[in-house]
Amino acid sequence: MSVITRFAPSPTGSLHIGGARTALFNYIYAKSNNGIFKIRIEDTDKSRNIKTSVDSIIDGLNWLGLKTNEKIIFQSKNISNHVEIVKKMIDENLAYRCFHTEEEINEKRKKNKKFKSEWRDKKQNKIINKEFCVRIKSPTGGNSSVKDKIQGLITVDNSELDDFIIIRKDGTPTFLLSSAVDDHEMSVTDIIRGDDHMTNTFRQLQIFKFLNYFPNFSHMSLIHNENNQKLSKRDKVLSIEDYKQKGFLKESLINYMLRMGWSYGNNEIISINEAIKKFTLEKISKSPAMIDERKLIYLNNYYINNSSEQFILEVLQNLYKTDLSNINQSNELILKLIPLYQDRSSTILEIKEKIIQIFKKTYIFSNDQKKILDSLKDNKSFIIGEFSSIVDWNEYIIGEKIKYILDKLELKFKQLGQPLRLILSGSKDGPSISKLMEIIGKNFSLKKLNQNW
Repeated sequence: MSVITRFAPSPTGSLHIGGARTALFNYIYAKSNNGIFKIRIEDTDKSRNIKTSVDSIIDGLNWLGLKTNEKIIFQSKNISNHVEIVKKMIDENLAYRCFHTEEEINEKRKKNKKFKSEWRDKKQNKIINKEFCVRIKSPTGGNSSVKDKIQGLITVDNSELDDFIIIRKDGTPTFLLSSAVDDHEMSVTDIIRGDDHMTNTFRQLQIFKFLNYFPNFSHMSLIHNENNQKLSKRDKVLSIEDYKQKGFLKESLINYMLRMGWSYGNNEIISINEAIKKFTLEKISKSPAMIDERKLIYLNNYYINNSSEQFILEVLQNLYKTDLSNINQSNELILKLIPLYQDRSSTILEIKEKIIQIFKKTYIFSNDQKKILDSLKDNKSFIIGEFSSIVDWNEYIIGEKIKYILDKLELKFKQLGQPLRLILSGSKDGPSISKLMEIIGKNFSLKKLNQNW
């Protein structure tokens, strides 16, 4: 039987790092076994379903390259089947209609924390004209076990399981039912999800058993923040779209997520294709993965440095087309500038901002920056005159001219380099001055020297 995995997000927001990692591991496990990766949108709760959220999730997965060759399943289209399954479970005494009101349930819980419905064992031969939900009949004695590919053998006492609701009072199925039925309908062989679903897995075992469906289970430890606490909304973790807009490459994010709980030797750098060849679920750690922004920045810098200028240009154009068009410079010129900033930029956004900064007509300098410029104010005319005298405008000649100016004015390189960088790029730190001046040309270099000094 072919391996079939699935990623089944609820459309309640954008795709975040936790969900993306779950999708990634499902995708890689399927591909590493020549299997099939499927996507299901769990949209049965109409109060939470937002079309923009669905679009954002799909766009995020597509951008990461976690695409399915199958038709995307929308759970809401299968509701009639979910309800039909419940009817059969009631007929086989595996589920029951519960007519308790909320007030009755609350009163019962005051006396006993674990709610027990009086309707569990009542025969319902006659029609009762009252609202009801449908609850599953969870086993009350013995225990249940799951052989988890990551966590190992896990056993729970059945007395811990509740008779959870599978059909709400409004007639709609709950996640616990719909998810199990759809996994069966989609022939999912391996359910790989976060260990926060462990309890759900044990609660769903009765449904799986009824369906004569016995998938493999793998529960991944959750991602924790830098204080080793479970991620929450307070942590304000960026969405995949946010990471993209901030200039993180998808290769960096894939590598980052791969190393959050899975490893192959001591390799820090690993591509998705390499991971597919080497991936096993058993290598996923049982311990929580940790958010580490520094590691992501390191990886992004690595992938930026190891990308071609043409690739970086295409990413820039895709992300920041309007910003680049506003500076009105040719792709050829931008292509030449990219290598100056690749090794000193953590994100594509930084490269964009540094390039745009170069083409600003004037800069607003701080008091400290003004002091740097004023240090050579008396030599301004001489320095500009020397650069103006260059006939063959190239990196080597410009470099030689800088050496001459340093020697003539008895300056250290920093004393000349910082003012020139401020004038040319708006920053006292940056790439080779002679290379930058060569790329932007003599006329523009001299114009900036005259205007900004």
